[in-house]
Order: sequence, then C-alpha cells, then structure tokens
Amino acid sequence: MKAVSKLGLLVAVALLAAAAVAASAQAVSINPDNTAVSGVSSNSNLSYGVAFVTCDNATANGNTGLDSDSVPDLALAFDTNCAVAGVGPASVDCVGDVTLIAENATNDRGTVNLNDGFECTVTTALCSITVAGPQTTQSENTGLDEANDILSASVDVAATRSGSLACGPASGTATFAADYVTDPTDLTIDP
Repeated sequence: MKAVSKLGLLVAVALLAAAAVAASAQAVSINPDNTAVSGVSSNSNLSYGVAFVTCDNATANGNTGLDSDSVPDLALAFDTNCAVAGVGPASVDCVGDVTLIAENATNDRGTVNLNDGFECTVTTALCSITVAGPQTTQSENTGLDEANDILSASVDVAATRSGSLACGPASGTATFAADYVTDPTDLTIDP
C-alpha cells in the first residue's frame, strides 16, 4: 500500500509541475489589435567589418493582427543622407518585409526575423552590401520602451559585399541598430 501511495504522490507532483509550466508559458500579444503601426528612426546604422552605414531617416511600417504576437509585414525604408563612413554617399534599397515577434511581455522584448523575399542593398560608387532573407536572427533583439514610445533594435544578420573591401568582408555578420519612435503611441507587448 505504501508503494501505491508513493506512486500516487509522484503522479500528483508531476501533474502539478506540468500545470505550472503550462501556466507560465503565457501567450504574448502586440497591441492595439488590427492597427497600422509605424516607426521613424534618426540613428539607424549597419556595422559590417570596417564598414559603418548610417542614414538620417529610417522608417518601419506594418500592421498588427487580432490577438497576434507578431507584425508579419514590417516594411523597412532608409533614406536621407545615407553614407558609408570613409567611402561616401550611399543609396539603400529594400524590398520585402521582416517580422517582429513579441517574445517576452515581462521586459517587452521581441525578435526580428527576415522574411523570404526580403532584401536590402546599400550601394556606393565603390561597393555594395546586401542583407537578404529568409533569416532567423538572435532571440530578443528588440525592446519596446512603452513609457517613451521607442522600439530599439540590435539585430545580427548575415551579409555579403561586392566591390571594394571598404564595404567589409565578402560575407559575414553585420549588426543593424536603430531606435524607432513608434506610432501609435500606445503600442504595447502584453501577456
């Protein structure tokens, strides 16, 4: 009889543990629902080997869904005085979308992944840098400061270079960073 009691106790403990794990894996959503969202950055940059690309203006535009944990259609654009430091002026052309996935409501963290068909190319007179999807990036590479309406990103991506070495290695890891002022101003990541 004691063996059955111990077995019953072990089963009960296992069920309680499983219930606790299930309860802690809460759904996360980006709010408000079904809303066009946008961001504007004045400090976007891409660091790739010796190359440091900046643009005075960058935008991100997409849409939230209903009870969704992502913005699957975030279009990025970079314009106004783009340049590669030490090389000269640059144009940045992007096609396709990225996805912003809410991951952690406790500290308002998310992850940006590059969708199939996404490509951004930085072009100068001497060289070009290309970042193309699909790419799964490092976890929790964005943070939303809800009080100040700022979405900060620091995303490592695979990149390639053609032309002069002044635009970095032939292939490798680049880091994109930017702080976007968000609209609507009530954008949140919630459990």
